[in-house]
Amino acid sequence: MQLNNVSIYTNDGEFIERGYVTIEGGEIVAVGAGERRYEGENLDFSGRLVMPSFVNAHTHIYSTLSRGMRLSRFNPGSFTELLEQLWWRLDRSLTLEELRISGYVASIESLKSGVTTLFDHSSSPNAINGSLETIAGAVNETGLRYCGAYEVSDRDGTKARDEGIRENMEFSRFNTPFRRGFFGMHASLTLSRETLSLVSKEVSGSIPIHVHIAEGPEDQERSLSLYDQRVLERFHRSGLMSPGSIYAHCIHTTPEERELIPKTGGNLVVNVQSNTNNGVGLPDWKSFLREGIETAIGNDGYGFNLCHDVRFALLAPHYLSRDPRVSGSQDLKDTLFGANYRLATRTFGANLGTVREGSAADLVVIDYSSPTPVKAGNFLDHYFFGICDNIKVTDVFVSGRHVLSGGRATLVDEEEIYSEARRLSLNLWKRI
Repeated sequence: MQLNNVSIYTNDGEFIERGYVTIEGGEIVAVGAGERRYEGENLDFSGRLVMPSFVNAHTHIYSTLSRGMRLSRFNPGSFTELLEQLWWRLDRSLTLEELRISGYVASIESLKSGVTTLFDHSSSPNAINGSLETIAGAVNETGLRYCGAYEVSDRDGTKARDEGIRENMEFSRFNTPFRRGFFGMHASLTLSRETLSLVSKEVSGSIPIHVHIAEGPEDQERSLSLYDQRVLERFHRSGLMSPGSIYAHCIHTTPEERELIPKTGGNLVVNVQSNTNNGVGLPDWKSFLREGIETAIGNDGYGFNLCHDVRFALLAPHYLSRDPRVSGSQDLKDTLFGANYRLATRTFGANLGTVREGSAADLVVIDYSSPTPVKAGNFLDHYFFGICDNIKVTDVFVSGRHVLSGGRATLVDEEEIYSEARRLSLNLWKRI
């Protein structure tokens, strides 16, 4: 297959105004300017932009069917009350059928914003067994790569806790270039000393963990009052900070405890749009970068258009410091266009994040007509100020497979999925 008549952002220092990308066996085998004769399938994209597809480094697919839901009692005065009154009511009501349809919807909407890799953190206390496999099946069938983790917690008793531990271990045993399992935990504030000990014996440094860290101040306060340890110190002393792990949020952390993340080969993922919505504070991610921490961008399940989260992330430091110079589009080199791809490459064993010979053919085609010149040096400005403003994804390829064509998913029936999602969501809302 060859993509012709395209502009190309390679994400390694080059912008090709008009050229081609040749794909064979799931990999890019040729990239260049101008025209190239190719005997196989040729696709003409009329000057549209081709670039690496995106990675969502932290999301919650299980939250998909909450859109439009109205709750009979919802007046949270703290982050803990928000969890109790909304998310913990939702996740306790979920069935495997609803998780499956959520996986399809999340995948379709991710593709339409150019995202092809999802790092998911799931919770369904009354439908744990097989939950990750159920979601992964829907995500993979739609054509995306999926890394799943189940949220182990003490909040629903020892039976649910033990089932969550087993679910993580079972799912993590079967890894492919399109499916990977991490060991999920909710947050320190819902994890006892006994539970951390049990998880430590299972993980023993061999499986990356995926966990929320000090998203709200309660997490840090509880850890200090009960264990005389800060949250990251607690996980580290329990032997749980495995290489490749994901630490989401880290808003209420100190530089001293954050040192443990790069020391153990971990990744910090910021989710600024969700943090703003939840009123928990904003992460000082510019400090994270200065501290040498791999800092990726996720969306915490707040929809599936990562462009919104990018904008919140880059603008938040302006507010925190009252200085518009503190962050800008060039910071995307280290985050969305850097750490996100490095995390996905290590996790799936595929060369993701560049449009070059030998890279996996995970590509997005975007309809972007710029009123000003686009060059390699100003592309990230165009992405932040132009492409993100109203992203128009027309086509997506994952490992060379054409999974979105003309803005429509090619491997699943969108109408049937959304019809079923509406039916299931009404039943879910009634149970809640």
